[in-house]
Amino acid sequence: MEKQLEREEIYNGKVIHVVKDLVELDDGRTSIREVVLHNGGACIALKHEGSFFLVRQYRYSLSKEMWEFPAGKIEKGEDPLETVMRETVEETGYEARNVHGFGYIIPTCGYDSEKIYLYYGESDKYVGQHFDPDENIQLRRFSFKQLEEMVRSGEIDDAKTIALMYRIKMEGLDE
Repeated sequence: MEKQLEREEIYNGKVIHVVKDLVELDDGRTSIREVVLHNGGACIALKHEGSFFLVRQYRYSLSKEMWEFPAGKIEKGEDPLETVMRETVEETGYEARNVHGFGYIIPTCGYDSEKIYLYYGESDKYVGQHFDPDENIQLRRFSFKQLEEMVRSGEIDDAKTIALMYRIKMEGLDE
């Protein structure tokens, strides 16, 4: 296992913290590891009347709009379930019930500490959307078959959404 010898702080921002570590390898040699530290996120497949909510938003880092299950960043000290319940209301306007957790995925293990927790839930009552000031989100519902076709065609290419669809299918919650 690699042992951290030194850490240099590169950047500490609102969403990420970047460090450069000097590590000792198993054989005694040293190497550099650049790491993005991230609090993680939580994502939910919210089912309403037989279909699932997706949000479409512009992703600056990729210069494109993407369809995704509702999700958000875990605040420092926040439980992932709290995050997903908050984000569900913010992005869909609905409260979730019968929420089931499927653990987490690690989207980029080579340089990023982010874990994204995956949830399934059913919509409850509508309480109203309230986006963050810098969010511009479109909301639509799709059948699971439509979601599968969107993955096949490349219209959905978001890893957390695809991973969560797989879990939903495995658990028989796609109908």
